[in-house]
Amino acid sequence: MKNPVHSTSELARRLGLSRWTVSRALNGHTGINPETAARVRDEAKKAGFSPSILGRGLRSGRTDLIGIVAPDLEEYFLTRKLSVLRLRIEEAGYHGIIQMTDSSPASERAALERFRAIRCNGVLTFASILGPRDIGLQRLKEAKIPCVQIDPLLKTSGIIAGTDRLEAQRLTLEHLFSLGHRQIGVFGIDSSTTYGRQRYDGITAACTAAGLSPEKTLRWFPRQHPKDDFTTGYALAHEFAKTRQRPTAIVTINDRMALGAIRGLQESDLDVPRDISVIGYDNADFSAYCNPSLTTIDPQGDTLMRGALDMILAPKSLGHFRVQPTLIVRQSTAAPSQVH
Repeated sequence: MKNPVHSTSELARRLGLSRWTVSRALNGHTGINPETAARVRDEAKKAGFSPSILGRGLRSGRTDLIGIVAPDLEEYFLTRKLSVLRLRIEEAGYHGIIQMTDSSPASERAALERFRAIRCNGVLTFASILGPRDIGLQRLKEAKIPCVQIDPLLKTSGIIAGTDRLEAQRLTLEHLFSLGHRQIGVFGIDSSTTYGRQRYDGITAACTAAGLSPEKTLRWFPRQHPKDDFTTGYALAHEFAKTRQRPTAIVTINDRMALGAIRGLQESDLDVPRDISVIGYDNADFSAYCNPSLTTIDPQGDTLMRGALDMILAPKSLGHFRVQPTLIVRQSTAAPSQVH
């Protein structure tokens, strides 16, 4: 490119305009003659120049950046959520910047500090493991940078957006009870994590609400593998197949585990749903196309992303944004067989 421009001052000298006029034209401010503004933008484009986002942030106290702190994308089913979030951010005239973490407090704290330093307009965190008094969150608050914690792993007093997991398990159990199931196996859900505790409480509460004893209705199959994935579901299904007086239905922590479980059950000569009903969680893209297609819970991730971003861009009051999940009934659940 011939004669590139490296600063607003250089561009102003080339156009014979004041730096103030050029700066306001590039940043879309009013009070500039439309023809002058168009000439400035056209010359800037030809010269390959754009104003510094960070420099603008230092002057105004804010940039048009939205910081996103994300842990393991696969483990937390974040790929689609981040795609929806990116589109929503761009539609609102902002730009998203993602900082991956190693799921440690230090890594998350460092990400928040970077976003504070570059004057992000707001920050969104996924599966945060920072407590409400953590210095990283406090420094954002002092800088008046709003931070929305999406499904945090710890209790917090900040702005929270999340899916109602208790409601999700109520929908799951009510569906199976309505089909006639009274003995249910639970794959991968336990009370040792925040998400697991919510699901555990929801399952047991649904049994109690139906007049059934959780101890007699539920049989828990804890995972032996570290991840809630296809392999874990497959392994638990083989363990399940060997048990006496097997439950007639299985509830899994997510769709990947459900799909692995279906494969394991089929290899053990158990038909889904004739012998065993299986229900997942997440409404993953593949859930409608596996054989049989998977009954699952849709946690309404798109709605959650839009609501979380709105809490930054158009804040009304601090508090919680809670999304209500929906049940998607497909082929993997049916009334229990009379022969067991």
